[in-house]
Amino acid sequence: MDMNALICNKCFAPTYRAKLPYHITQCGHIFCQGCVQQAEKQCPQCQRIGCISLPLEEPLPQKLIPYFQPIGETLETLMKMESFRSNELKILLQRFNELDKKYELLKTYYWQQRRVYKELMEKNMILKEKIKDYEKLLLSEKQRKTPRPMFQIMQETPSDSGVSMNPSNISGYSMDSSMEIFKTPNITPMSFDLRKQYRNADGFRIPGRRPPKTRFPDQS
Repeated sequence: MDMNALICNKCFAPTYRAKLPYHITQCGHIFCQGCVQQAEKQCPQCQRIGCISLPLEEPLPQKLIPYFQPIGETLETLMKMESFRSNELKILLQRFNELDKKYELLKTYYWQQRRVYKELMEKNMILKEKIKDYEKLLLSEKQRKTPRPMFQIMQETPSDSGVSMNPSNISGYSMDSSMEIFKTPNITPMSFDLRKQYRNADGFRIPGRRPPKTRFPDQS
């Protein structure tokens, strides 16, 4: 530490005439040993009251070293600090440029995929509409080919149309006349001569001759 350029800020005594050690106050002024007590009460330079002082003795406190360091060393330290900060800033900008390029690529890919997604959604809606049309067509074709039940026809026939939908009249015979057949006592099942039956290749018995045809009298 070079103390030759220092003087007391109250009595202005240089180092070879002042009472050492010098003291530095909280307000940044230097006083010799003889003036420091009065300066702690009130600084004669800035009129600050109640200043705290530190002695300028080796080793100096770490926070006071930069104030008494030679200018060349200070400039060298500042140049190293500037070089360090410039390199860090350069690395930061390089990383930012890489991220910016990736962002642009991802943004382009995103818009491409969004366009493709929109086209697929439009095609999907078209296909859904076609499927609905095909389902309606198949349903109408099925309803057209499926015969309607008789009870539905009877329900759809108006009562005042003059057409009788009695089931006994549909076939041309009445229900009573058809039941008379089963009440006839003389009708017996047709008998076959078992001696004239033979077996075919499948093992079924087939009569040897056909039964005689029943002839009905002419109704004329």
